[in-house]
Amino acid sequence: MVSDDPGDAPIAARINCPFVYANGRVCAGHVVRVEVYKADMDWSLDAEGVWHFGFRPRSHFHVFCSEKGNHAGFRRQDSAALKFWFDTLPEDVRRVIQATQPGLE
Repeated sequence: MVSDDPGDAPIAARINCPFVYANGRVCAGHVVRVEVYKADMDWSLDAEGVWHFGFRPRSHFHVFCSEKGNHAGFRRQDSAALKFWFDTLPEDVRRVIQATQPGLE
């Protein structure tokens, strides 16, 4: 079934890694994982007796690259360049999250 709703844009299969090296070179990898930290999750029963899953992040998201994981390097902290608040996530990543968990805005 194909939707005519313009809001049903396809989700990108490959999302470029947002990491940029100090010399200005853009990472050639792509996003393979997104993790959320300090999230609230709940399941609730509505008036019709149907269970619903709820999810709200309280903190930040980590994006992981196909080439360099978290771009931290050996014995270093995660790169701040791959940590995002929901409203600062790359648009394609945010679109994937919203499409797989409606209600996040």
